[in-house]
Amino acid sequence: MGKAVWGAEPEFFGPRHAHREGRIAGRLFEVAPSPGLHLECAAGVGSLSMTLARDGRTVVAADLSLMSLAVVARKDRQAAMEGRILGVVADIGRLPFRAETFDSATTAETLEHIPEHDRALTELARVLTGDGWLVGTVPAGTSQWSDWDDWAGHLRRYSKAGMEELITGAGLEAQATVWGWPMVRLYADLFLKRVNRKRLTTEGS
Repeated sequence: MGKAVWGAEPEFFGPRHAHREGRIAGRLFEVAPSPGLHLECAAGVGSLSMTLARDGRTVVAADLSLMSLAVVARKDRQAAMEGRILGVVADIGRLPFRAETFDSATTAETLEHIPEHDRALTELARVLTGDGWLVGTVPAGTSQWSDWDDWAGHLRRYSKAGMEELITGAGLEAQATVWGWPMVRLYADLFLKRVNRKRLTTEGS
């Protein structure tokens, strides 16, 4: 089974993706309700960045893929023209921003793809202000590894304790919550794999 080439397809979405981003945005609005300068790291094609920009935040959408950032600008031209979404090609492990630049940051389903995930978290902590918030998601449940993780290019899954230790090690105060869909495996096996095989470029196809 080939691995997904992330960022090469503008419509990698579905109910699980929308639910996850809804939880991230909802949590961010709770802990950091005042609009400010926000970093969306590994922004992909920008669905979360657009949601946060429409909330009044100025969003720096950072991603390694220039193709993905071009999709963000095209899909929300108004926000881009008004300077509410600024696309930056950047590596999460070597962010090109000064310390204490951002009032808040988000990153969704990113750390599990990165060999030096501890360095990435340290970089995110570095660019946040002293009272800034980082909100993100990773795949939970180390015992739930499946072919889906192999196909998605995951390097690991996380336990709650392991995630909290990683966050604390980066100098942040950890608040980790485990959640999921009871039927997520059935959904992934019967629907998500088939749909995304058609939507994403895969090796050996």
